[in-house]
Amino acid sequence: MWLRLNKGSYSIRLFIATAVIAVATALLLTFQLIQRQSLNDQSKLRVDSQAAPAFLLDREFLRFQHALELYLYKTTPVPKDDVLLRLDMLASKVDIVRDSPGSAFIFTNPDNLASVEKIQEFVQRAQQALNRSESHSSELRQLLADMTDFTEQTHSLGLSADLMASMMMEQQYGDLLVQNRQITWLTLALLIFLLVTAMGLLSRHRSQQKENAALTSLNEQLRQAQQDAEAASRGKSLFLANMSHELRTPFNGIMGILGVLATTPLSPQQADLIHTVNNSAEHFLKLLNDILDASALESGKMSIQAEKVDLCMLMMDVHAIMLPLALQKNLTFVLHDLPAQAFWVKSDGTRLRQILLNLLNNAIKFTEKGQVGLQFQQSADATGQPFFEFAVTDTGIGIHEESLSKLFQRFYQVDSGLSRQSSGAGLGLEISLGLARLLHGDILVESQPDQGSTFRVRLPLVPHTPAIAAAISPVKENTTTQDKYISLRILVAEDHPVNQKFLQVLLQGMGHKATFCDNGALALQALQEQDFDVVLMDIHMPVMDGLTATSHIRALPNEKSNIPVIVLSADVYKEARDKAAAVGVNAFIPKPVKAQELKTTLHLHVVSKQAQVNSLSE
Repeated sequence: MWLRLNKGSYSIRLFIATAVIAVATALLLTFQLIQRQSLNDQSKLRVDSQAAPAFLLDREFLRFQHALELYLYKTTPVPKDDVLLRLDMLASKVDIVRDSPGSAFIFTNPDNLASVEKIQEFVQRAQQALNRSESHSSELRQLLADMTDFTEQTHSLGLSADLMASMMMEQQYGDLLVQNRQITWLTLALLIFLLVTAMGLLSRHRSQQKENAALTSLNEQLRQAQQDAEAASRGKSLFLANMSHELRTPFNGIMGILGVLATTPLSPQQADLIHTVNNSAEHFLKLLNDILDASALESGKMSIQAEKVDLCMLMMDVHAIMLPLALQKNLTFVLHDLPAQAFWVKSDGTRLRQILLNLLNNAIKFTEKGQVGLQFQQSADATGQPFFEFAVTDTGIGIHEESLSKLFQRFYQVDSGLSRQSSGAGLGLEISLGLARLLHGDILVESQPDQGSTFRVRLPLVPHTPAIAAAISPVKENTTTQDKYISLRILVAEDHPVNQKFLQVLLQGMGHKATFCDNGALALQALQEQDFDVVLMDIHMPVMDGLTATSHIRALPNEKSNIPVIVLSADVYKEARDKAAAVGVNAFIPKPVKAQELKTTLHLHVVSKQAQVNSLSE
């Protein structure tokens, strides 16, 4: 208790000391400002500049007097115009002395003011006399006599101005000396006070040194720990990217060869075995995708692409995908409250579909009898913000209340014993929740054991009105037939032998002719020597990678620089897609390559364009 009070009183003393220093500094600053203003005034009120108008007035007065005397008494008088010129100059000097702000101090002496007014009177008398057409010599002689009598006063005016300016400067100089003396004493007092305060703070500083040393050591340890964690995160991301590529590359050959083999004549047993192997491969691919998605969500690399989405069509697509799986278990799959017409919103349709497929897959997996449902509704929250909601319902085993809080944890499974009946890595729900929150939404769950569960995907409703599509010109009836028989010359840059064999069989089955190269440099050389319709480009290759080869292709000085380039890559991260788009790739197909996806992509970027060219040529 005493320690807390002591610390409090020390803080108060430190505050008072700081306040005194601030006040003293403010006073010092005030004196400095006053001194600066005085110096400015001194620079503006120099003796020479202040006394000069009075001396010039005296000089012009004498010059005009002399010119008037020559005009009146000389045998050969000076021209009248010269006298008028001198009079104008004298009048201008009078105006300068009277109107100049810098000469105002002269008139603090009443004699100076009377002298200037008298000179002004002489000027007016001279102007009246000289401007008359008839001669007024007597009047001018009287004026000359009066001016001669006033000569002493004009000399006194200049001397008085000089004296008053000197006195003003001496006064200002004395004020500056006083202010400097005050500043000196104040600075000395402030220095003494600061020395005393420093002595009081020295003991406190010594005690803080030990605390600072401990904090510095702790901060260094935390900084090192953060750097180690970031390095580990980068290493994990790099490892996952490399493993994704290394796994998907041979996996592309496995699934591709299985797909091609399934199209050949097979016995029922062989077809069943290939179907089983293909299902296992699909399951393995899903696990691999889940691991990559979980890593991307954890590292913040998962991106959202907002686009127009028709929720009605999305529900029907999901229903078409999951219905066969439900029928395999004799389950009813029902759509509730399906929108009667297209319901457009702005969202990420791919990620939304992924969430629904994950939830429906779990619903079917944990339901042995009854039905699975997908319901749609729209509403508003307590703040009036609109939202839409998908509810995935089932009549399965349900979830106990104590398990609900752990449901969205990584690798957590409700049925986690050694005898569990359902397979899976336990990543689907975590990924679904992460995606929902990336979409600024959430997933809510309600469940009762042995009665079923309801998962609600709630997302903000951002309506979207799609633009009216332009009228499409009718297509000739033989376009499809033409597309079917178009054979493409395809350049394939792929370094893996198994993938080469798979693509060779796949492209031959589509009726195309393929030329293979083991790296990007050979592909670039082949393109320069031969004609091709499209390039299928892998990214990771020796000698020259696919992205570098594509950038060289786009830099070719001829029409071959515009050839369509389609990337077939096992690197499925967004960074790879962005880099591919940056160098001018037309399409990106992730491995394992699916025959229908490749066929559709070729049709979109090559076949349909050639068909249109052939149609126009006809």
